[in-house]
Amino acid sequence: MSRKPTMVFAGDFWDGASGAGLAEGFRRCGWAVQEVDRAKFALPRTRSLVSRIAARLTATETAHAFQEAVVRECSVLKPDVFLTIKGAGVDIATLRKLRKIRVPTVMFYPDVSFDHPQVSINSFNEYDLFVTTKSFQIDYLSDLLGADRVAYVPHGYVDGTHAPLFESADVRQSFDVFYAGNHSAEKQVWLERLAKGVPDASIGIVGNRWDQTAGGPLRKATFLGEQLAVAYAQSIQKACINVAVHFGAAPNGWADLVSTRTFEIPACKGFMLHIDNPEVREFFDVGTEIDTFATAEELCDKVRFYLDRPELRAAMIERAYARCVPAYGCAARARRIDELLHQTGLAPSGAVGRKAEERYHASDQ
Repeated sequence: MSRKPTMVFAGDFWDGASGAGLAEGFRRCGWAVQEVDRAKFALPRTRSLVSRIAARLTATETAHAFQEAVVRECSVLKPDVFLTIKGAGVDIATLRKLRKIRVPTVMFYPDVSFDHPQVSINSFNEYDLFVTTKSFQIDYLSDLLGADRVAYVPHGYVDGTHAPLFESADVRQSFDVFYAGNHSAEKQVWLERLAKGVPDASIGIVGNRWDQTAGGPLRKATFLGEQLAVAYAQSIQKACINVAVHFGAAPNGWADLVSTRTFEIPACKGFMLHIDNPEVREFFDVGTEIDTFATAEELCDKVRFYLDRPELRAAMIERAYARCVPAYGCAARARRIDELLHQTGLAPSGAVGRKAEERYHASDQ
């Protein structure tokens, strides 16, 4: 009896999350996807001290419930593949239980660092395929796991969510400059230098933890808090210029070259000024689709330049959009992962690749 390729997918699936975009992309590829949503096993966020203490006391119980749900779904479905994003909450014991019931395991890792709560680097060797969005991690992972178990698939925007809301002629700009992303020291430095260098520009900032900067050089900026999905897409399209800078260097020296915003901004028909590096130039043509900067002085100069040239911005927006959509969407990234699953023998129809099967047999010894 045959059935369509089946996947159990553990991750976050809120509208605009990479998990939601990839899950829909796999469905478009013909996969049946059973989601195990981490949010259903998380306690509500709260500032109450009593609630925070209670949350810590129940964290282990919550983690076990999530892990049990993963094993339960895989035991029932016997999927062709179990896939997780970042492996958050998926421990070695869970992965070994999946191996015992012959379920191949795949990691999709979209982060600059492996130093995160609930992410265990010691579990990486349990995965049959490790897919990273960071090109600079390939050598390290290949040495750790073997080159045949590591692949690179870039970030992508979420099709249908990160999309323009307005016809181009109907856009009414809200801010001269817009930045979307949670606070980091590196990001703060870039935006403070911009605020000093172009003091007349209005600046909008979306993301968490920016309230700590309100009294400094960014005191004139408008802090909009968290925006997701369609609200986020609207803010991108309504800004004259969207600045793309990243978190900064991790303790091991790794630093992002591109991120999801590299693709979300053009997909929403926003004009993008991106921090310069060779990788972003592989995805977009600089000077005709997007523009880049390498110093604070260059950032300020280009903000002034493009604010005075709305027609040039409009033309570049259309060219960047045509480059980005649909080629850089999560649906396209899911198709690439689907290709990798077939190439490695992890799919379809429950077929387990030779090397994965050898690993299963070895674990039985």
